[in-house]
Amino acid sequence: MLSTRPIRRLPALALSVALTVLSGCGTASEIKAIPPGSKIVDVRTPSEFARWHFPGAVNVPVQDIYRRLNELNPSQIIVVYCRSGHRAVRAKQILIDNGFKDVKNGGGLRDMKQLVTSNAAAK
Repeated sequence: MLSTRPIRRLPALALSVALTVLSGCGTASEIKAIPPGSKIVDVRTPSEFARWHFPGAVNVPVQDIYRRLNELNPSQIIVVYCRSGHRAVRAKQILIDNGFKDVKNGGGLRDMKQLVTSNAAAK
């Protein structure tokens, strides 16, 4: 039986994530290796960043990314990542919407840790 209760509006971020997952983009890493010359941006909170972060990454929390756009070079390859990949999806879109040309979603921590292992094995 169908419910007669009104449908609640989804918050914009939840809707964005849902559409991304349903569209096939997902939250997994888009890359198999870190492109040379990339800027690695961890979009998690400072406390999450302090626990573990990709070597050489800078911390620009997704909630601060608008205020800190001037710290990033729009012509450089940017790889964003977070804990699960969801905040990275949002950060990537924000950067693209603000003129960044080459932004990659590195996915979540598990994806980035695998890239560390893959990059070390390739050397």
